[in-house]
Amino acid sequence: MRCGVTGLGPTVDPCFAAEGVDWVVDTARSSDNKKGIVTYGRTPATEVTVTHSLKAADEVLVELSALIAPIPQTSECIRS
Repeated sequence: MRCGVTGLGPTVDPCFAAEGVDWVVDTARSSDNKKGIVTYGRTPATEVTVTHSLKAADEVLVELSALIAPIPQTSECIRS
């Protein structure tokens, strides 16, 4: 996990929400063994790299979203 990364602009990469936080799968940083996932619409952005582990990527992001949620959201990739 890295905090303070540059946020993403408009993208065609897959986007989803977890516990009110929008996340984008960065396909350029992902492979069969890992997923690069970046928050969307929050400055600073947070990047998470999830590899195969005991927990699925969505479980990890649900837990991390509670930590990210206090960062003000300025745009959305998923409309609620």
